[in-house]
Amino acid sequence: MHNIALIAALEGTRHQVTTDWFAIMAMLKGRNMSDDAIKIVYNDLCAGLRVTTRGVTLAKAMDSDLDKSNISI
Repeated sequence: MHNIALIAALEGTRHQVTTDWFAIMAMLKGRNMSDDAIKIVYNDLCAGLRVTTRGVTLAKAMDSDLDKSNISI
């Protein structure tokens, strides 16, 4: 797996942060997600899908998205 830029939003909030795959992967492992499930999340994100799991919504950040302060997740 390669590191990718992500946008994350906590479930139930409108607060969003930019982060990276390695940080999210560590968080998911800490929340007892299996390696197979983590690979599925990674593949979905690489395909451009939005993923909600373990209380966080994730989306792959595009270069133009990183410059914007408000991104619709």
